[in-house]
Amino acid sequence: MKAVEKRDFIHSPLHIADESVINEFYEILKKEDPLRKKLTRRAEKSENDILSGKLFTRSDIEQRTNDTSR
Repeated sequence: MKAVEKRDFIHSPLHIADESVINEFYEILKKEDPLRKKLTRRAEKSENDILSGKLFTRSDIEQRTNDTSR
């Protein structure tokens, strides 16, 4: 099923849905937006770290893992 078909499938029942269903759906979608922004910021920070050379080698990670497990 293509995105347009899925959108139509979701959109059609919204015309007959009662207010409580609309409110519930609205709250779900509203909660996803901050998460999307947070994940986008994390990805951008990671990209900037990579570009600026702020990287850990495998041995760095192994050393950090060994230090915290004791």
